[in-house]
Amino acid sequence: MKTKIKLIKKIVFLFFLILSLVSYSQKDTKNTKEFIRVYNLKGKKISKGYVQFTNDSILGLKKGGKLEHIKIRDIGRIKTKRSAGHNVLLSATVGGGTLGLFGAATADPDAWILGYTAAEGFAGGVIIGGATGAVCGGITGLLKNSKTYEINGDSAKMKLIIDNL
Repeated sequence: MKTKIKLIKKIVFLFFLILSLVSYSQKDTKNTKEFIRVYNLKGKKISKGYVQFTNDSILGLKKGGKLEHIKIRDIGRIKTKRSAGHNVLLSATVGGGTLGLFGAATADPDAWILGYTAAEGFAGGVIIGGATGAVCGGITGLLKNSKTYEINGDSAKMKLIIDNL
């Protein structure tokens, strides 16, 4: 009995130790860069990425490990955060994958009332989880409060906006 109590104490201690390491390793929000989408003067998206720097004539965005330079005189407007479609797609993928695996794992073809194979459970889980995830992603996409800033090639407006991001 005493060995079981010691084992439980060790497991609880390790759990809290790991939990404290994870909470300590979180990103510092003060140093995070803002994700933006950049549109030209005609309204077509020309780039997207994280703001790295800006000066009087150039905006530097980091996109996929590469640094991209955009002339401020070519920028029509900037939108912050990702599009609502990104939330919908990501949520549908996670929901469909999770429920699909759950449906395949709980399959019992010999069940008396509701018997289904692993493939049927996976397909049903992907459909139900994907639809539920898409709805949740749509709701979060509406509530994420992204902003649109009109630049129209003006470097003074650009400096004001970048300072407020």
